[in-house]
Amino acid sequence: MATLTHSSTTYTDNVQSNWLSAYQDFTEKADFNRIGWGATAIAIQGCLLAPALLFSMYLFAGGDWQFLVGILSFMMVLVSVLAAIPVKYIFSAFAISFVIHAVIILINIL
Repeated sequence: MATLTHSSTTYTDNVQSNWLSAYQDFTEKADFNRIGWGATAIAIQGCLLAPALLFSMYLFAGGDWQFLVGILSFMMVLVSVLAAIPVKYIFSAFAISFVIHAVIILINIL
């Protein structure tokens, strides 16, 4: 005679694991369109962030170190895209570069 057993699956409501697993699932699925994500990151970086940084440096007399840090963070995104590494690294490089650009622009404005 067959034995009937109940499933004892435990569910967790940990918010950290939910958003982290959702991010990991998203980046795994986004690897299929890595070229598109890379092109988008470079386009945002080169057409929005870098000109905004240069314009704020022009208006508020930014220093040479701001230009150097902006270019190095731009290169961080460019190298990660051209190296054909997984999208999760492209996203993290772009996020770091975005924060660096935003901080330098705010330093200039304030």
